[in-house]
Amino acid sequence: MGALAESLEHLVAGQPIVLGITTCHCKVIAAQAPAKFDGLLFNCSQIKEPLECLTLTTLDKKEKLLVPHALLCPAIAKYKRPKGNSHLNFLARYSSNSGMAFGCTEDEALLHGILEVIERHILSLFYMAICKIGPPINLYSPSASLLAMALHNNPHAIKSAQRLQIVVIKDFLGVYFAAAFPRAGAGDLHIASVGSGCSLDVNVALQRAVTEQFQANELYDSAGEELDKKTLELLSSSEKLKHLIEFSSIKNLRLPLIKHQHKQFSASVPHQLQILQNSLSNDGKKIFFRTLTKFANGCSVIQIYIPSLERFNIIRSGNLVAPQHTLLSCPTPTL
Repeated sequence: MGALAESLEHLVAGQPIVLGITTCHCKVIAAQAPAKFDGLLFNCSQIKEPLECLTLTTLDKKEKLLVPHALLCPAIAKYKRPKGNSHLNFLARYSSNSGMAFGCTEDEALLHGILEVIERHILSLFYMAICKIGPPINLYSPSASLLAMALHNNPHAIKSAQRLQIVVIKDFLGVYFAAAFPRAGAGDLHIASVGSGCSLDVNVALQRAVTEQFQANELYDSAGEELDKKTLELLSSSEKLKHLIEFSSIKNLRLPLIKHQHKQFSASVPHQLQILQNSLSNDGKKIFFRTLTKFANGCSVIQIYIPSLERFNIIRSGNLVAPQHTLLSCPTPTL
């Protein structure tokens, strides 16, 4: 089911014609209220050329946000990337389709998309903490019984997961975040493969992280190797970034345990959406979204953007990117 949903997301994202594009002066983009907390939108003020933008709205449709097309559509950004234009190349480096999500209902798509951008945000904070360019984070490990429950007591999955260092973070935005990577390090690969997951339910976060790590290994191909080789060159060039090659500082740490919770998580999709909205609002953040397509049977593909969330996780795709605090303090987008 997950593979089918992802294939539909990629199909919709790869359409050559994107509806709803408007051309905006960059000072207009940077003058929007949420831009003062978002280094990517904030730095648009330094770009002289008008930019193609997409219009996103809050969930209640009362507020709008203009976001450069290049930030939300990496496939388009790649092919339209202009040579010699450092400002537009800057935006293309941060391009991500994170937050693009399929759902059998609009609420399901929204929930999936919101959790995905939060996941990338916490993954970024995790990377920043490892590199010591962000504050330290409290890390936990799942107990054996909790991990077994998350993996539905599947013997093969449990045995395979024993070779992984599995980290849980539970102190951001009311969600559980999990990351999984090999205790043995990169092994025959250029860099260690990582799986991550995020949910209000710790079991779901763990299952997604572990199975994504399994998937990354199984689907590894020549294109992945070429990208990892490029990433290794970037990470190796910095004393701080090199810690992201195979997470040597934490891959064998004994961490405090999170134990199996006997009460089953049962919040409905609308209830989970409300919980996330409240958590983000309490942290001064707003959810913006756009609808890419709606199918006749009620299924939807949407994309989420939450200003001020981190995209530092892109560093492990071989692109030199910076944290939000650096972008906001930088007078020109030259990083």
